[in-house]
Amino acid sequence: MSVTVASGYMWRNRASTWAQLIYTARGVMTVHTDAGLWVVPPNQAIWVPALVRHSIDMAGRVAVRAVYLSRAIRRRLPSTCRVVELSPLLLELLRRTMQLNTLDRANPHERHLIDVLVDQIELLPVGPIALPTPRDPRAARAAALVRATPDARHALADVARDAGASPRTLERLFRTETGLPFGAWRQRARLVHALQLMADGANVTRAAIGVGYDSTSAFVAAFRRALGRTPGQYFKRTLANGDVEGVGVIT
Repeated sequence: MSVTVASGYMWRNRASTWAQLIYTARGVMTVHTDAGLWVVPPNQAIWVPALVRHSIDMAGRVAVRAVYLSRAIRRRLPSTCRVVELSPLLLELLRRTMQLNTLDRANPHERHLIDVLVDQIELLPVGPIALPTPRDPRAARAAALVRATPDARHALADVARDAGASPRTLERLFRTETGLPFGAWRQRARLVHALQLMADGANVTRAAIGVGYDSTSAFVAAFRRALGRTPGQYFKRTLANGDVEGVGVIT
């Protein structure tokens, strides 16, 4: 699939019987599932297994690209959503797939391309940031509060009181259901919101203020610790050059 959509557009509650690797040649996506959300800039992609319902928010004019993989191919690939880093080799493989439109294992040349493509997807490093969603109603209320007011301090005791749980219980729920202590989850939620702000055109200072940082330098330092690069480096790479139109299907 290859389509360009306007900023602010949203694909709601989509699902496919095919697994998908979705990326952008331009712009930034925020992908939501019942399990969490992921911000996907042009240097990354999201793997969406078959039958997983997902919604996608677009920030900027987004050139969405997706390659669909059939049941026989995806058995080797992850069963849960994840954001992955795109290597230069994989990008070229994806572009070639888009040019051919459909890859069929019955064709020897295309079978080799499929094998290399799947090998590359298997080896992709997982992206550094995802925001898992807790399911317990108390933890879910706490998560919604943090995401609704990302510039607030959100002390554990205050959030726990508003969520209807003790601080100890809320901490336990976040560790059990998201794999993160509440404080780390809150920090990640702030960074995810900052990514969304910058993807929609905010500069680093506005993003820092928007998620409650007192200084731009403190925000940049926290960003670098979490994502391994500065905000400028994170958004610098673009995939537009050499991108092609088409529909990528692998059977």
